[in-house]
Amino acid sequence: MQADPDLDHLFADLRAALIGGDLPALTALGAALETAVPMMADEGALRRLRQQAEGNAALLRAALQGVRAARRRLEEVTGRAGQSVYDASGRLDALAPVLAQSVLRV
Repeated sequence: MQADPDLDHLFADLRAALIGGDLPALTALGAALETAVPMMADEGALRRLRQQAEGNAALLRAALQGVRAARRRLEEVTGRAGQSVYDASGRLDALAPVLAQSVLRV
């Protein structure tokens, strides 16, 4: 018995939505997968579906890492993360808020 072609199609669509950043589609596809996954007894089909799910999980982890990096960068750009400088030994050091304001005004 082979994996359900509809499940293969759902996993392919999920992968495309992950790569494309289509959040509304991810929500709909997640719900569709929850209802479409039948109780399967075929080990080969289950293994194949597990591999597809693991591939999609890797994409989700990468997307989350990208979102975190973007959030950190936005905090740096907007100044919400505070101002910092490098000390004499090359280590990153935070400026005191009063000093940071005076440096920015110069």
